[in-house]
Amino acid sequence: MFKDFKHFLYYQNLKPICNFSTQLTSIYLKILFLSIIPLSFLFNGCSNKDENQVMEKKISKLEKEAESRLTYKIQEQERYFSKHKTFFKSPDEPATSYGSSPPIFGIQKCYRYYTETNSDLTSKTTIDAVYSYAVQDDCGGMWGLELRWYAGAVFAVPLTRGKELKTISVVCRNIESYGRIPSRPEYINGVVKCPSNTTKVY
Repeated sequence: MFKDFKHFLYYQNLKPICNFSTQLTSIYLKILFLSIIPLSFLFNGCSNKDENQVMEKKISKLEKEAESRLTYKIQEQERYFSKHKTFFKSPDEPATSYGSSPPIFGIQKCYRYYTETNSDLTSKTTIDAVYSYAVQDDCGGMWGLELRWYAGAVFAVPLTRGKELKTISVVCRNIESYGRIPSRPEYINGVVKCPSNTTKVY
């Protein structure tokens, strides 16, 4: 009986050690759990930030391509006018999976290019004008993109006190709105102006 009593005291002395160990384990688990939560938010935030940066780079690249291509079109109109004393209306170039026709730029991405002429110009000093546009079109499954549009123009105007013509060109990019049809640049009293809410890029 005395032996059993000694065993009882022995096990009784062990209980606090067991409880202490359990408490430590519980504390460690709580610390681990609480540290995982902010880490998950941190990694999630990093992931969203990386995705946003990738999207911003993609948008910037597409817009720069559109700006470069529209500027090229405007320059081609200037070169054509210097030789033929008139402008040409190039076919529309939609964004498609198989490219545009004629394939001036090959396969288009997200932008459609088209040209307009103006036969009833309000400015008496302007002889002729042509307008080219780059607007958002088929992006081939790339959703969530909002791309800026571009509007360019070439104006053929007479030189001072002479019949010879010179060309004045401009390319404008919108600042605030996306998706709507762009307004035309204007030539008024010898000055080329971009539409409102746009900035001149060429």
